Amino acid sequence: MVPITKKDVSDALADFYGRLIEPRFDRLEERLDEHDKKFADLLSHFDQIYSRLDRLQTEYYTITAELQRLEDHIGKLEHRMGRLEDRLGRLEDGIEELKKN
Repeated sequence: MVPITKKDVSDALADFYGRLIEPRFDRLEERLDEHDKKFADLLSHFDQIYSRLDRLQTEYYTITAELQRLEDHIGKLEHRMGRLEDRLGRLEDGIEELKKN
C-alpha cells in the first residue's frame, strides 16, 4: 500500500472543491444576484408608491384648506344674504305702508 501524502490529500480536496463545491457556490451567487435585482426592483416600486402617496397627501391638504376657505366664504355670503333679506323685508313693509297712505 502506498502512503497518502499531504499533496495527495490537497489534490483530492482541490479536485472535490472544483468539481462539486465551487459550481454550487457559483449557482448560489447567481441566485443571490437575481434576488438582489428583484429586491432592488421592489424598492424602486415602493419608492414610486411613496412618492405618489406624498403627492396625494399634499393634494389632500390643499383641497381641505380650499374647502375650508370656501365654507368660510359661503358662511359670510349667507350672513350678508340674511341681512339683505331683512332689508328687503323692511323695504316691502315700507312700500305697503306708503300704499296704504
